[in-house]
Amino acid sequence: MSNLRLTEGRGTFVFSDPAAGSRRTIRVFFFRPRFPIPDGRIVLAMHGFDRAAAAFRDALVEQAQRSGVTVLVPEFDKEAFPDAYAYNYGNVKLSPPSTTVCPRELWTFGLIDRLFEQTRIAIGSDRASFGLFGLSAGAQYVLRYLALTEAAAVDLAVAANSGWYMLPNLNVDYPFGMAGLDLDQNHLRRYLGRRLTVLLGDADNDTDAADLPRGEAAMAQGPHRLARGLWHFEHCRGVAEHLDLRFGWTLEMVAGAGHVDQKIFDRATSLLAV
Repeated sequence: MSNLRLTEGRGTFVFSDPAAGSRRTIRVFFFRPRFPIPDGRIVLAMHGFDRAAAAFRDALVEQAQRSGVTVLVPEFDKEAFPDAYAYNYGNVKLSPPSTTVCPRELWTFGLIDRLFEQTRIAIGSDRASFGLFGLSAGAQYVLRYLALTEAAAVDLAVAANSGWYMLPNLNVDYPFGMAGLDLDQNHLRRYLGRRLTVLLGDADNDTDAADLPRGEAAMAQGPHRLARGLWHFEHCRGVAEHLDLRFGWTLEMVAGAGHVDQKIFDRATSLLAV
């Protein structure tokens, strides 16, 4: 039985989990709509590399209230998850120069599943599935979560404005590809067949953005986030076609939207409120 209590409106709680970094706890910012709908939708939302979980939750509130959606934003703070390997990439591998693969029970993807389950119990919902949204670094997390795990409870995901993309390639080492983790073509088939919307702001095209990833792998995908998102979607569709796999992804552009933009938050929440 869950001991979580989610009141209506905005709030926080502390969630204990073995994959929650050195403290084994993580703070979760939530919103529960007024007059919640029985068995209403639950959406887990992954913040950017700025770790601004409270502001991220707040940006989703207005549309979530209109749609009757409960929102959860787990905070992957810099103290417990100091770099991209610990947050964006799911704590799957230690950061370079180490090449160590962490035990699967410490990959943070399982935390998301357990957080959903405990929240579902806490609010008395019979729903067996949830929506998943990530923006920027959070989008990188969402894509890797979908690629590396069964993610059986996720029925729809939205990845918005990622800075660069992991390749659906079993011969390129993680985090650039999917090699070195005992994955096989069944994982690739499941990943490319997911119900996933790649959501891109058509104004997210600043080549000089201070936080734009500029590593070799990122630059090979395009000069800015919009170009990289368009390239990656077409690349993945081509991989699915080449391997004769079903491709379940969709691409959607948000007119006039930049990198962190309220139009992105509103559209993502609307897509996931099903």
